[in-house]
Parts: sequence; C-alpha cells; structure tokens
Amino acid sequence: MLAASDTLAMPSDGPRSRRGEDAKIRNLILNHAEAYIRRIGHKKTNVADIADNLDMSRANIYRFFPTRAAIDHGVFARLTDETLSAITHIAGGPDTAPTRLVTILQVLHRRVRDDLIHAPNIHALYVAAYLDNWIVTRLYLQRLTAILAKILREMNASSKQSNDGSAETAQAVVDAMNPFLHPLLVELRLKNQNDVDMELRGQIAFVLSALGVREA
Repeated sequence: MLAASDTLAMPSDGPRSRRGEDAKIRNLILNHAEAYIRRIGHKKTNVADIADNLDMSRANIYRFFPTRAAIDHGVFARLTDETLSAITHIAGGPDTAPTRLVTILQVLHRRVRDDLIHAPNIHALYVAAYLDNWIVTRLYLQRLTAILAKILREMNASSKQSNDGSAETAQAVVDAMNPFLHPLLVELRLKNQNDVDMELRGQIAFVLSALGVREA
C-alpha cells in the first residue's frame, strides 16, 4: 500500500490528474483530522499527529491547509456539506412545501442534538465555528437560507402571493429558529432540562403561523 507521501511523488498525467490527486490527499488529511477531533477534540488535535499518522511531512500538510485553523474549517465545511446534502434531498421531495419546511427544521435541530449527545467533540467544533463566526459558517448559513428561500417561493406560488422578499423571509425563519439551531443555545436548553421537543414544536408552529400557514 502506498503512503500519502508516495502518492505525492508519483508523476501525474497533467493538471487534471494533479487536481484529482490533490483532492484525494486533501480528503485524506481531513479524514484523519476529523478522527482526531472526534476522539480528543479540535483544540488538542495538532498537525504533527496528523502528519505522523499519514507518514507525511508537516510541510505537505501545510501545502493543503496553510494554517492549523484551516484544517478545523475544512472539517466543519465537510460536515455541513453533509447536512446541506440531506436537506437538499428533503427540499426536492414529493411532500407539500410546508411539510418539507417543517421536516428540514426538525432535521437541523436533531443533528445538533445528536452531536451534543453522541459526538461532543464535534459539537464543540460547531460551537467554536458559530461563536468565532468562521467564513465557512457564514457560507453554510447562506446556503441553508437559499434552500429555505426556494421552498418559500413554492409556498408563495401555490398561495398566489408575491414571490418578492423570499430571501429575507428565509433569513427571518433561520433567525426565529436560531434557539433550536445554534449549537450553544441548544446545549443551554438541554442543560436547563427544558422540554425541548415541546418548545421546538411550538416554535415551528409560530414560524408557520407567521408565514400564513395553518398546518403542514
């Protein structure tokens, strides 16, 4: 089996091949970084451990990720890509637009809670990403808002309402749901032993009412 350092040394057939090899190595680094983060947390994960585990020099790691923080950002971005993929699938499903909206909001909340309970170090990474307002966090929220805006446009079209302002309305939905989507706020709710499921249902009902939807 070839080590990552051996892969780097292999000749490529051109720019496209090199890009493919670089993408594979980048993903390999993120795989090992995520494994470390899950096990010991992002604050204790370091480049030297990742490099040693991959039989790769630290210089090679920095060729793909210019800073240690960039690795955390890369892991976070990949995790949020998985979330966006899941909700995009829901958004394109056969259910009514309000039902799809409710399902997406429930899934987003459930993922935060699952990480908090079953993957606390990943949850801590999310908390850092939100509190420090990483660029990849802002991009994730922008893409999430765009998915919700598309559903809202469908809702408006079906009710013959104006499609204007769907992006702003989608942002308002995200803002209203923030207590159930922000990792730190969800953590505080659970620590306070709130009936989070009941509160989630109430907040979603409030959002639907604000959108003029009686039931999903």
